[in-house]
Amino acid sequence: MPSIAPPAPAPVTRRRSRAKPKPPRPRAVVTSELRALGGLVLEQALQDATARPQASLVAWSARLAAELAAPPAQAPATYRELMRRIVEVKREATAHPDRPTTSLPLPA
Repeated sequence: MPSIAPPAPAPVTRRRSRAKPKPPRPRAVVTSELRALGGLVLEQALQDATARPQASLVAWSARLAAELAAPPAQAPATYRELMRRIVEVKREATAHPDRPTTSLPLPA
C-alpha cells in the first residue's frame, strides 16, 4: 500500500490591516473646532471660572493642541486655565500658519 503524505500546512501569512492611516485634517477644520471648544469652555467659565474642568474637555483641547503641533502643557485645574490654554494654542496656530497639522490615531 502506498502511503500518502499529509498535505503540507498552508504558510501562515500575517493579514494586513485594511484600515488606511488617516491623513491630517486641514488646518481650517482644526482651528474651527478649537474655536467651538473655546465657546463651550467660555460658557462654563462664565458660570464658575474656578471649577474643575470636565476631563473630556481637557482631553479634547490636548488633542487639538497636538494636531496643531502646539507645545504641550500641564492639564489645567480650572476653566479659567483651560480657556487660557485654548487662547495660547490659537495664538500659536495663528503665528505659524505654514506649520502642517499632525495626524493622530483615533482614541480607543
